[in-house]
Amino acid sequence: MSYTLDDCQIGGRTVYLATGSASQTVNVCTANGARGQYDWTLRLLPRDFVNLNDLQQYAAVNAMIAWLRNERRAIVETQPEVETEPEVETIQASAANSFADTTWIQRAMTITEFCIDELIREFLELPYLHRVEHSLHTRLYSILRTQPHFARFHPLSDGITLTQPIHKEWPETKPRPEKGNRRGNFDLAILAPETIGACDPKEFEKGLITAPIVIEIGLNYGEGHLLGDLHKLTNSGVRHGYLVHLLRERPDARIEEILQSIQDRGHSNGGNHSVIKIGLAQVIGGTKRAKFLDDTEIRDYPAGSPA
Repeated sequence: MSYTLDDCQIGGRTVYLATGSASQTVNVCTANGARGQYDWTLRLLPRDFVNLNDLQQYAAVNAMIAWLRNERRAIVETQPEVETEPEVETIQASAANSFADTTWIQRAMTITEFCIDELIREFLELPYLHRVEHSLHTRLYSILRTQPHFARFHPLSDGITLTQPIHKEWPETKPRPEKGNRRGNFDLAILAPETIGACDPKEFEKGLITAPIVIEIGLNYGEGHLLGDLHKLTNSGVRHGYLVHLLRERPDARIEEILQSIQDRGHSNGGNHSVIKIGLAQVIGGTKRAKFLDDTEIRDYPAGSPA
């Protein structure tokens, strides 16, 4: 079978793109750069083919691989065997990983859900208020931070060092293979006072506190990104996870099917029970549709408006 072979450099690694008529592979060379010796091989079907320009927008191999898996539905055929980070064992054994759903956490959940619904409502009314996803992260952070429940500082285990409960880019609890068996970061995480108090400053700097509440936000991504965020939450056994999926002038024919399959689904992970709630806002021309966190289906917005 004939195929074309192109190559480029990403993150100091040679990447070969082999394109045939039936499939395409993205091959990341080992450190020696020899063709045929690959750390990663990912296969794509024709509908998801890429070119070198697509790949070269990424400065790091891991970022490129995450995009290929989430947005291009790439199948991983080869990946490096990397030892789990030693610190992951620490987070699993730490007292900061043990908590119950206290009154503080229950109240935090209620407030968090109110704030997420407010962000969804704001996006529906002003879909171009923010250009990029990171701006939406900071907007939700600011909404949460105005709540008195989250405005207090809490001491670490030394009794002196203070921190706040809301954090952006908080490390995931467990590593993922697509991150090279390292921990990535959650978009937003809310820590409980009792787990903050069980962690010393050095552990805090390493992110060795399990967050009972985690939020992942996506702007104008396809189904792969949504399912990837779901995997982030379930892989770490997040107790209370929230997925916020925002679409601006990007129809998604499968979104209702996907939401139906995963919304409010329970997951068992290491004896913990995870509950995932999903919120969605979709603005296409003059049509607006939404699913707030407690809705069971996507509805026209505002309610009763013509489709």
